[in-house]
Formats: sequence, C-alpha cells, structure tokens
Amino acid sequence: MYGDSTVTNKSFAPHILAVDIGTTSIKAGVIAPDGTVAGLSQHATPYLRTRPPGFEIDMDALAAATITTIQACCAAVNTDALAAIAVTAQGDGVWPLDRMHRAAGPALIWRDGRSDSILRQWRGEGRLSAVAQFTGTYPTSAHQTTQMAWLNDHAPERIRAIHKVVFAEDWIGYVLTGNLGVCTANYEHTYGHWRLPQGGVTQSTAEVLHLLDLRWLEPLLPEPISPLRARGVLQHTVANQIGVTPGIPVFVGPFDVLSAALGVGAVQLAQASSIWGTAAIHQRWVGAFAPSEIGYLVSHPQSPDRWLRFVATSAGMVNLDYWRNLLFSDDPSPIDWAAVESQLTPPANGAGGLLYLPYLTAADERSEPIAGVVGAGFLGVQEHHQKHDFLRAVYEGLAVQAARIFRRLDTLDSPLQEVRVAGGGGQSTLLASLLASASNLRVVRPNTTEASLLGAAMVALVGLGYADSIDQLAQTMVQPQAIYDPDPTAVSLYQETATLIDALLRQLANRPRITGATAGSVRLTA
Repeated sequence: MYGDSTVTNKSFAPHILAVDIGTTSIKAGVIAPDGTVAGLSQHATPYLRTRPPGFEIDMDALAAATITTIQACCAAVNTDALAAIAVTAQGDGVWPLDRMHRAAGPALIWRDGRSDSILRQWRGEGRLSAVAQFTGTYPTSAHQTTQMAWLNDHAPERIRAIHKVVFAEDWIGYVLTGNLGVCTANYEHTYGHWRLPQGGVTQSTAEVLHLLDLRWLEPLLPEPISPLRARGVLQHTVANQIGVTPGIPVFVGPFDVLSAALGVGAVQLAQASSIWGTAAIHQRWVGAFAPSEIGYLVSHPQSPDRWLRFVATSAGMVNLDYWRNLLFSDDPSPIDWAAVESQLTPPANGAGGLLYLPYLTAADERSEPIAGVVGAGFLGVQEHHQKHDFLRAVYEGLAVQAARIFRRLDTLDSPLQEVRVAGGGGQSTLLASLLASASNLRVVRPNTTEASLLGAAMVALVGLGYADSIDQLAQTMVQPQAIYDPDPTAVSLYQETATLIDALLRQLANRPRITGATAGSVRLTA
C-alpha cells in the first residue's frame, strides 16, 4: 500500500511530477532527487467574469488548463523515471460537486469576499473564538464555512445542487484518479484538527458546524485523507492525454502554503518563511496547538507535535502588479523590472516620506486583528513625488507589513532568526533587502524558485517510502542562494514606521465602511 513507507526499491532515483494550481497560474514540473526542476510549464488560471468582491472559477476550465499544463511539461522531459504525481493548490474556497462528482457550478476561491457580512456577524456573536478552540484558526471570509453560509443565504439553489464540497487540490486529484477525498491540511483549519484529544475529526467537525449553525453541511464533507497517503493511481484516459504510464500513484496536498514552507527548507522553529505570490503568506512553526486570532494553524504532515502558524494577507504581489500597471502603463516598451528596482534602492525611506497601506482586498484583511480595515492608500503625498517614489513606497509597505506580522508571530514560540523567501516576489533583491531591515531578521533566498512544487514532491517521496523524513529532505534538497542582513541604519526607522501604522489602523477601524457602490451613489455602514 502506498504511504506505508514499505517501498523496497530505494536504489531507484525517483522523479516526481509536481503540479501547483495557484491563484494566478498553474504550474507543472518534474522534481529530481536533488531538487532541480525540469520541464517547468505554466498556464494562466482561468477565471469567470465576476465583479469583485466575487472571485469565481469554472472548475472544468481549470481542470482542462491543468491537463494542458501537465501535457506541456511531460512533452519536455523523459517521463520514464516518474514515481508519482504530487498535487498542491491554493487553499480555502468552495469547490462544489454534484452526485456524479461533476462540477456543481463555479468555485468560489479564497479571494471571494462576499461572505464578509457573515464573518462580521459571527465575530460580533463570539463564534470565531469558539471555533478556534477546535481549529486553532479564526474563520475568515476565505473559509469554506463562511462562504457556504453566504451561498446558503444568497444562492440557495447552488447549495441544493451540491452533493460534496472539496478544495482545489482535491478537485484536480479527482480529475486525475477518479477518487474523491479531502486533504487533512485544508480540512483541519476549517473543520477541526484530527489529532486533537476531543475525540478526533468527527467530533471536532460536529462541534464546529454546531457553533456556526451549519449542521446541514456535514453530509457534504468527504473523508479527510493524509497527504502522505496516495489518493489513488492515474487513470488510463488521463495518462494517455498527458503521455505518462497509467497507474502511477497520485498524492494530493498539502495545499500550497504548507508545501511552500517545506519547499524553502524552513523546517526549524527559529526559521520563518514568506511566500510572495498573489497573496503574501508569512509563517513559522510552533511547538503546540493553540487557538489564536492571528493566522491559520495547520499540523506538520509527519510530526503531530509541530504546527505551522501562517498569516495569509492581501499585501502581496497583487499590489505590485496593480501599481506597476497603473504607474507605468504609458511606457510603450517592455519594462525591465530588475532595472526599475535598481533605481529604487537608495537608503531607508527612499520613498521620500511616503507611506503605503497595502490592503487591496475587497474583504477583511486577514493579517490584521482590527476588523474593518479595508482599502489601500498612500499617506504623505506631496507635489515633488514621482511615480518611482510611489512604487518604492509600495515595496516598503509590503516589507513593513510582513515585519509587523513577524513581530506578532515571534511572540508565539522560540525567537525567530531568519526568514526564507519564495514565490515571484521572493526573487526580488529589493524586496528581500527591505524585508531584512524591516523585520531585523536575516533573509535567505533558497536555491529554488518553485517552493510549492518542491514541497509537494517531498511529501510524495516520503509517502512512497523513498525517504523517512520530510524535514531531512528539506534540509538536503534546499540550500541558500543569497543572504540579506538587516541594515542597522534602517532597522529603527522601519520599526518607527510600523508603530505609526499600528496607530493609523486603530483609527481607521472606526471609520465608516464602504460596502457597495453604483454610479452616482455610495452606501456606507457604521
């Protein structure tokens, strides 16, 4: 049986076909035993035309785009050494299936903020903290529970069509294998940790659903399955499509955040990691289960005494993409962003006093303890500021926001010593340097650009029995490529900036909320 660490042919050099279904793009690559990636292929994640704060995906279109991405990868490599396929994906959201396990309508992804009203109601009623006793995580507008409650109120016909509800990685796992399940990593921070002493996942789930008045949801939840256990084997029809031998095992999960933490080699308690994708994810390992308002809590796939506390925030590359396009849209030639960054590297506070609040999300910012902080903005704008000043301020705003989160995470366990960076923004020298000074921590860029793919492959290798420890694989397959130390002259300035932002956010929390707008009218709530 796969996943029982009894594979006998450990002399074979296994390669893992890893797939990552991200918010911006779908990627596939073949991971070699030394951690190198071959045949890397990429396809834009397909979206439906949904007006923010709604973000929906056609599940069939996503499946087709994933198959196309895998086909391109397999066409570029020799697939004879493939030992397994490993799937990771964006977390949270609602991925509905009908009785035939076909898509029962569009998926709501984690960015869908329409359930924000449900979240604020639950917060006011004290339900969030009660749920966290079982999940370690306060529900957010990205959570499946919150979004299902919103659908039940506003689109009950969509709820009636659902037979099972899963997550993105489980949907692609089903497409590849024909077997349905849900990975424990996504399940546990939503419905309850399966290793807790309260009686296991069944009792935890029942308690969570009772607290949220969602008992009707329980029959829609598949069995939670460890990512170390193969979801099944590759179906013949799919194998023929992608050009791979049928019958190889397929591993599903953990979702991209946890996979990336492993893939950057941040496995010690003193190590943190920042994954700079569409969102920015800041995370660290802790030594005990504890409910906390800051971030999500998921358990290590192998070690029941270690937990990953991560904070998902909109203060990621969506900010840089937005402002780059807006500020430099009149440039007729392709822009060399590395060259632009080289112009943005004066000493600290190179933005000329500008401050940027990086809250582009349409729903509650998940990294803030203060409810109602919505919207991005610049402070301190003066006539002499040019577009490069504004862009520099965005970089600084992202770094300071990450540092504010790490200061809160640093109080949870042993002191942090370093941060490992990955994702598209993790390749930015400017962002890494600013993060080091803003957090007063050593920042390490590892020798991998595809941390989620690598982390998923590590889990599959252990599940197959080719290795005994995910942590050991992370330490041997991932090495530092570049190291950035804090600039002593900048550390205190950025700490003062963070203190100022703390005070500003407390004041902004009391302002009226803009909840909707039409031509000529804006609706406010207190």
